[in-house]
Amino acid sequence: MKHPIKLLLFLCWAAVLGIAGFAFTKSGMSISEFHEMMKRFIQGFGLWGPVIYIAMYSLRSLVLFPASLLTAVAGLLFGPLIGILATMIGENISANISFLVGRYFGNELLNRAITNSRWAPIMECSIRKRGFLSVLTMRLIYLPFDLVGYGSGACGIQQKDFALATVIGTIPGLVTFVYLGSAIAEPKYFVLVVLFLLLGWALSKYFRTKTGQFQFKPMNS
Repeated sequence: MKHPIKLLLFLCWAAVLGIAGFAFTKSGMSISEFHEMMKRFIQGFGLWGPVIYIAMYSLRSLVLFPASLLTAVAGLLFGPLIGILATMIGENISANISFLVGRYFGNELLNRAITNSRWAPIMECSIRKRGFLSVLTMRLIYLPFDLVGYGSGACGIQQKDFALATVIGTIPGLVTFVYLGSAIAEPKYFVLVVLFLLLGWALSKYFRTKTGQFQFKPMNS
């Protein structure tokens, strides 16, 4: 990187990622143990619990913590309605943070990696041309949440297209995982889990025909 401040910030971020990954690996917690720990922690804040949850979700992308785990916790803690609302707020803040970080660091890193590679031709991000539909489809087919955010920022997609596509495209998955958490206490919600899984699958199949494949393609040099 050409700018010392950007390099320093990138190294700090890499260090935080490394520490977080090491701590999570060494904890050895199962998913059920994690849910129980998060439940006790957030419930300890009483009425402020949803606010703490939103704050945690918003910053989650900076350490690449799995979004699905926190989403399921919301249904278990708050029930489906508040869980969906809190997750929608936190998830979209988190997505836009990853987008901005990807734009700040990723464009230069992506260009450097591609142009210096001995194994790949010079390429460009093909998803840039149909940013809204591309992001919408990637959300609907459950591609890794943070990868879509960082990648979209690095590829130069318009933020308004990214933000709107994320709001719409995450709804089926968000509702599915929140109800999945709620179903632990209320098994009747499993019906809605299946319905929203099918809805997400049907929508993703439709939009994939509109966008084609997501790939890098050769750029004229």
